[in-house]
Amino acid sequence: MEYIKLLGAGLVVVAGAGFGACPVRKMNERIKETEYLYFGLLRLKSEIGHGIKTLPEAILSTVGHGELRVRGTYERLLFLFGTRLKQGGDRYETVLRECMKECFTESVIIKEEQDAFLETFLLLGGADREKQIQVLEFYSEKVKLILTEEKQRRKERSYIYRSLGILGGIFLAVILY
Repeated sequence: MEYIKLLGAGLVVVAGAGFGACPVRKMNERIKETEYLYFGLLRLKSEIGHGIKTLPEAILSTVGHGELRVRGTYERLLFLFGTRLKQGGDRYETVLRECMKECFTESVIIKEEQDAFLETFLLLGGADREKQIQVLEFYSEKVKLILTEEKQRRKERSYIYRSLGILGGIFLAVILY
């Protein structure tokens, strides 16, 4: 009987450690998504600046020349947006909002970042090539700053979250034992 109590206490501690690791995993996902966005913006700026392409063609080139090999929410959004723009039909803003609504549900991307993305890509739709490059440079610097802050936040908080999870598991195991 004593072994079963010890096994149960051990499982409670392991569950606490897993519970503490959940916020760290979410922070890692946000950092990965932000990195995908940053490098996608750099590629898009390069496509617009050096290629003689329309905006939908440049967006599709950015995410892999029209192949569905996207790795994150932003790349999926850009692929979907570029494809729907190339097909034509609805207005630019309508297509962008629909694609964002479809891709950002269930994602780790916060509302402020979604709004910044929307604002940036709305500016891209009605601008000439030089203005598009300026907008992308400004937004990529903003994303780079967000990325730096997120990495610093992860560095500061990951140890705390894991430790609190383990300590909470130990505390609960002691109470239950």
